[in-house]
Amino acid sequence: MSRENVEVVRRGFEAFNQRDVDGLVGLCHPDCEWLPFRAQLEGEVYRGHDGIRRFVSELDDDWTEFEIHPEELNDLSGRVLVMGRVRALAGASGIAVDTLAGFVLEMRDGLMERLVSHSDPEAARRAAAK
Repeated sequence: MSRENVEVVRRGFEAFNQRDVDGLVGLCHPDCEWLPFRAQLEGEVYRGHDGIRRFVSELDDDWTEFEIHPEELNDLSGRVLVMGRVRALAGASGIAVDTLAGFVLEMRDGLMERLVSHSDPEAARRAAAK
């Protein structure tokens, strides 16, 4: 399943960057939960397909640009570790972000079930190894 998991995750990031929300949702398990940076700061988890739709909408309300460019994708037996670059431009302030980050995705039935974002790539590596 490793190549399949990596391909699903790669397509998920592509759909996210293109704001193809239907395509993104189609790659996520119905019972998915996402803990992106925003959710961790605000103490909120985005659950299910409606949660993902809400997350993308809220993200686009705050950022005029926000993309994640995977540079490394590794399958770890049901998890995929993604190391990549986040490039973003805040809407209100115009602050630009260009940083490395890590993402740990758990897979279920060939779909993304859980995503956790890490601003520290090494923290993502440690979390993925658990």
